[in-house]
Amino acid sequence: MAHRALTAIILAFAAAGGLTEGAEAQAMVRPAEPLDRPAISRAANALFQRTCVAHFADRTAMEQVLRDSGLRLAPPEAAAQLARNNPGRVWRGSDKSRPMAVVTREAGVLCQVMAPHADIETSVAAFRRSAEELRRAGMTVTPVRDEPAQLGGQPGQQVFFRIGPEAGGILMALSVATARPGGLALLMTASHTAPEPR
Repeated sequence: MAHRALTAIILAFAAAGGLTEGAEAQAMVRPAEPLDRPAISRAANALFQRTCVAHFADRTAMEQVLRDSGLRLAPPEAAAQLARNNPGRVWRGSDKSRPMAVVTREAGVLCQVMAPHADIETSVAAFRRSAEELRRAGMTVTPVRDEPAQLGGQPGQQVFFRIGPEAGGILMALSVATARPGGLALLMTASHTAPEPR
């Protein structure tokens, strides 16, 4: 999925009816107070691991974790920002100090966590640590990519791991970059196959 479409989902929260309005809505994307970006990165990674990885391919279980974590299903206006050939359900957090969203799907990229703010070093370290924890738990963990990259034209890092066998395993992928106004800083995905080149 194009980064522009992903960013539009975050911005759509401000425009979607019944979510937030006016200055409060804009604060989700451009908060007035400085954000704790390392805390956002840690929270996003934790949510990704307990939702997208722990319940991979079980949409019902993933969405129950999201509900239990305080995320709410966004109205159809938000989901409409997704690619037409890759429909999904958009969930958004209510904690304005840690703005993030999750998309769940039945096929393709089954689960993704995104945020408009993040800390690159913290995100990468947390993601690598989670992969190591899975390895210690007895899972087969294979590094696929760990290199500088861009997200939405901003410099950052990509880290991919394959969990389990080459066929039928999980590809967990992190793309994180310097935040820019109205842009996407963090994207984490769980899928059966590698994300399409950007």
